[in-house]
Amino acid sequence: MQQTSPSFNYLIISDLHLQEAEQTSGGRLFYFDQEFTDFLRYYRRSYEGEKRWRLIIAGDFIEFYHRMDEQPDPNDKLLKGVELTQNDLKFLLGTECQKSVWKLDRIAKSHQLLFIALARFIVEGNEIYLMRGNHDLEFFWPEVQNHFCLLLAQSHPIEISYFEMKALVQERVRFVPWFYLEQDLLFVEHGHQYDSYCSNAHNLYPVLPSNHQALEIALSAYAIRYFVSRIKNIEPAALETINSIPKYLGYMIRNNPRQLLQMPIYCMEMIFRTLTKARKVPFVVEETIRQMEAKIREDIQASYGLPDKTLKSIEQLSHLPVLRQPWETIKCFGLDLALIALGSFTAGLGIWLTASHSSEIWGSLFLSVLVVLALLYVGRTRVNRFNDHRNLRKIARKIRDTVGCRYVVFGHSHDPDVYPLSKTQDHWYFNVGTWIPRSKERQFVYLAILKDQTGPSAHLLRWDREHAQPLEMDVASYVKGSPKRKAMMAGEQSGEH
Repeated sequence: MQQTSPSFNYLIISDLHLQEAEQTSGGRLFYFDQEFTDFLRYYRRSYEGEKRWRLIIAGDFIEFYHRMDEQPDPNDKLLKGVELTQNDLKFLLGTECQKSVWKLDRIAKSHQLLFIALARFIVEGNEIYLMRGNHDLEFFWPEVQNHFCLLLAQSHPIEISYFEMKALVQERVRFVPWFYLEQDLLFVEHGHQYDSYCSNAHNLYPVLPSNHQALEIALSAYAIRYFVSRIKNIEPAALETINSIPKYLGYMIRNNPRQLLQMPIYCMEMIFRTLTKARKVPFVVEETIRQMEAKIREDIQASYGLPDKTLKSIEQLSHLPVLRQPWETIKCFGLDLALIALGSFTAGLGIWLTASHSSEIWGSLFLSVLVVLALLYVGRTRVNRFNDHRNLRKIARKIRDTVGCRYVVFGHSHDPDVYPLSKTQDHWYFNVGTWIPRSKERQFVYLAILKDQTGPSAHLLRWDREHAQPLEMDVASYVKGSPKRKAMMAGEQSGEH
């Protein structure tokens, strides 16, 4: 990893979720390649003095959990020597490095304009730093990183040769194994490690304890692999816009009732398959993984000049994956509530059949209703927690206290946020949201950090696609819980309906 340099200003984006793009009736790609190209063109033409831009893509750049339109061809040169399992063909390709390279290659073919824009951005003196999120964990593999660099080199402008471009990519593209830090100024991380449905037990070396050739993915990834990927979308944006399995289920039931018969089957299969992945792993089994993580941690420590104690303090903030907690996995699917409901129903039925007085019947009915209401309340509370990322503010403050930086930036939640980390200092937490289809006011969000003679300043911006220029956002509208944000959200919801 390269040391940070004060000669760069920053652009920070997250969660583009590039996948094998679908064409609309107008022939446009589903994802906003032209908008992102305009965004990069604007900034490569807009810089101050000698300061170029360092673009930090804070995770989930590539959507590796997307089901491809065509089955993989075993004769494809990228899959040479790879055995495709029944699960690979039935669901999604696995996380082994060659399969991940193939997925990246297929996705990139749908976004040639975007890769050309990235290449031009590099040619003109700017840099790109990519960090892993939970949806592009497969960037862990060096082979995937190398193929990404190859694709960039192949996208070179006409006035630059392939070999010149290859050298520039090697010099100006970096893959970040954990977080990005500029001392006293900036800390950037994707944020999935603080979400137990998406976190990794060993984020620096996320391989399966039983198979180091594949990755240990999170519960949310299995839900996509075994359920969501099998449901036909009504509109391409549905899955990404509704980033909650229960809400997505409701959406599909309302908009595609013909799949009602398939959904329970897919859902049961997903629950069964995911439960087989839930287990506590004996400490001794992961000794090799811990040793590899220690080496990566040493490199990070040397790169940023941080004490080992500081890195461990940040690591301890991570949430243990749900799949490493079998009981929590059971609760996640509501199986405990289903068992309680079944037991209550059985008990109530027994009382009804054996009751000799009407008061006993009415009493049992009343208790049954209370149990149902209680179970519905508990279930709703759990569902609401699935995508509740308010804890990221607390995590950001702890990180600020640990490393002493001015700005802490996350992605992951798809929900832009701004929050002051200090009452007396210019210390802030930013969440840069997502670029995928959402409501107008919460799409194409990013952060620009400018360093000039008066000191650094952070600007939360939204790319105005109509005028091809940045739009300064009303920060007060993005502070969760503020009256302005509530009014904005209410306006968006009324507009959507």
